[in-house]
Amino acid sequence: MQRSLIATVVAVLAFGFSSKSNAQSFFVNAGGVFNEQSAATRTTHSSIALGSRLGLTNIFKVYGQLSLQSRATSTEFGLHVYPLRGQSRVEPYAFLGYGRYLNGGLRRSVVPVGAGIAIHLMEHWGINVEVASRTSLLRDELGGETTLSELAPTIGVTYDLKGLLPGKRRPRSLMSENAPESMLPTREEVADKSEDEEEVASSEEPAGVAATVGMKTLRDGMFIMGLADEDPLSMQTAGFKRVTVASFKLDRTEVANADYRAYLEGLSPEQRSAMMPDTTVWHEAGFRFSWKAYFEGSAFDRHPVVAVTYDQAKAYCAAQRKRIPTEAEWEYAARAGRAGGIYPWAGYEPRNARGEYLANYNNGRAGYAADGYAFTAPVDAYSPNPWGFYNMSGNVAEWVEDAFSPTYSVLSDFNPVHEDEAEAMRVVRGGSWASDAFYIGVGVRDAQPKNMASPFVGIRCAQDVTDAVAGAARSVNRVDIDQAAPELQQN
Repeated sequence: MQRSLIATVVAVLAFGFSSKSNAQSFFVNAGGVFNEQSAATRTTHSSIALGSRLGLTNIFKVYGQLSLQSRATSTEFGLHVYPLRGQSRVEPYAFLGYGRYLNGGLRRSVVPVGAGIAIHLMEHWGINVEVASRTSLLRDELGGETTLSELAPTIGVTYDLKGLLPGKRRPRSLMSENAPESMLPTREEVADKSEDEEEVASSEEPAGVAATVGMKTLRDGMFIMGLADEDPLSMQTAGFKRVTVASFKLDRTEVANADYRAYLEGLSPEQRSAMMPDTTVWHEAGFRFSWKAYFEGSAFDRHPVVAVTYDQAKAYCAAQRKRIPTEAEWEYAARAGRAGGIYPWAGYEPRNARGEYLANYNNGRAGYAADGYAFTAPVDAYSPNPWGFYNMSGNVAEWVEDAFSPTYSVLSDFNPVHEDEAEAMRVVRGGSWASDAFYIGVGVRDAQPKNMASPFVGIRCAQDVTDAVAGAARSVNRVDIDQAAPELQQN
């Protein structure tokens, strides 16, 4: 039993150095141990503990440690619970463990139970303060057993390995707000980007491929559209359907304010007036700064345009020789080959194992700004999904082509799109900065009147690739006919 406990602690410490989970930390705690066996017998001795914690989820961690006391040495392991994990620099936690003494004399085993506070000082460093009740089992030479309760306050230093190990390092966008200006592509470099440099997305593409600007081509593919096991409470009634989509292109990011302003500048005064976002809905966002500051201010150039109607979104994309995506195309790109996934990333919540937010949404308990943005975020904020698309969950919801239907039974199996001019509601996808964690899921849908603008809805454009394929096919056929012409004349 004693050897197995030592092996467990050694394994935990070793895994801390070798694991690619990037959710581990090391700690050193020092303090004292106080006990009172009787009114006349009080003892105090010092202690130091060395160990490692490994993240299981955002809330739970396992730990293993070697506890060195002036009178005894023990190996211990147990569980830490962080009920407010990731909410602030100060995180309370509770813990429960079990250990065995290596040279404790009459002491055989120990059960530590306590609480602590973790204080994050810098990116990797923090301190932790703990108070534990340690209940030890004592067994004398005659086999008699008794327990001894001790109080053990400690203070220590924690070193977090996040971001240091390979394998799960978070990709950084070249357009990140924190990137130096020398790293950002110029407008000329973006304009000169040729079609030959375009990446093609498929289920074989490795996760974490960084993207900058422009579009990405997705190959033909089949997927399960809608919610199945991801919706155990049946909050959505559309069901799910196996569909196939043909190859198409999709913008890597949502349309930004600067892009939409540039589009308006090329219109006549009458057209510009018709295509202006609806400023009257701005009050729905609940912010004190003005629409003019958001839409025209340079500080929000890379934030998504909002307050546009369905028809305005279609007109913008058409002016770029594009279109808005169908609902099936949007979900195909958002899922990025992950069957049955809730979000564009792996896992069951919109934060990673280190408690970092992966999307801009409304965390009801922590508030709108917990993810770093109280309103919209830049269109290339956060990491892209495995196929290189940004903000498929949260930030702003996006118009898609389909008229709303409560069920997917109206859709065909191939290139589905529900067209119904009499239907005033159009589907929007992805959820927004004001949506909760459920409504930013890749299989969740919402709808809005097509003539109604909203500070929660924006644009992402798509484009067909079949025209280029058809043109190439026509060229091949023309060559075949020209080569066959002499034979036809002879006959």
